[in-house]
Amino acid sequence: MTLKLAFKHLRNTENTGDRYCCPYDYFDWPDASVEDIRNKSDDYTVGVYGGGKIFGGLSEYEGVIQSPGTTHIAWGVGTLQRFLISRRYSRARRLMDLVGSRDYGDRHFPWVPCVSCMSEGFDDPSAPEHDVVFYYHGGKTDSQGITIPDDMPRLGNDRGNLDEALSFIASGRTVVSNSYHGVYWGLLMKRRVLCIPFSYKFSAFRKPPAYAKPQDWLNKLDTAVAHPDLLSLCRDRTLEFKAEVDAVIAKRAQA
Repeated sequence: MTLKLAFKHLRNTENTGDRYCCPYDYFDWPDASVEDIRNKSDDYTVGVYGGGKIFGGLSEYEGVIQSPGTTHIAWGVGTLQRFLISRRYSRARRLMDLVGSRDYGDRHFPWVPCVSCMSEGFDDPSAPEHDVVFYYHGGKTDSQGITIPDDMPRLGNDRGNLDEALSFIASGRTVVSNSYHGVYWGLLMKRRVLCIPFSYKFSAFRKPPAYAKPQDWLNKLDTAVAHPDLLSLCRDRTLEFKAEVDAVIAKRAQA
């Protein structure tokens, strides 16, 4: 049969983490397409969704074809839900044929990190230039009441591309962030990381950062932690999951 492979995620967005969390951008997928998951699309044989915090909407997004016989794969998505029972999450679980969750410890699904760990930007980062940098969430920082000192280098997750974000994060010996990907990328860079969370999604990193509240994070800088082995751990697990996905695709192609 002719197989049509489609990758879908929150692609048309200013959020740098969401823009660069799709497997399509890190591996060679001949004849595959990629598009924003919120847009309607033609039928496809296999859909790969994610990453990002989109799991609860997978049964509702316009771009998710629910035709009989379509294979659905969620890759590196956030699966932790706010409430014990959620119809949206239940529908997503039933729809998916294979799920890899970026949330370590979710009892429903195996852990698969955000695929952005495969970026070459982590291979040879430049030496730090600053003691502390702040990679902030463009839509949450003000509402959290976070004040960043005027003399502290900062960059928003709604500004620039992945290379610019990684270069900025690498420039700090300690990275402070209230962005999920800011925390994740800081840890992958082997930097000391302090997280200022605004939701439960920050609670399930494979190896956690240090945490602080919006009001006292400046007093917690010395608690920031690094995990030098996290990059290799994430890349190894990503390649394992890719092999699973490749097997599913090959099986569909032979059907």
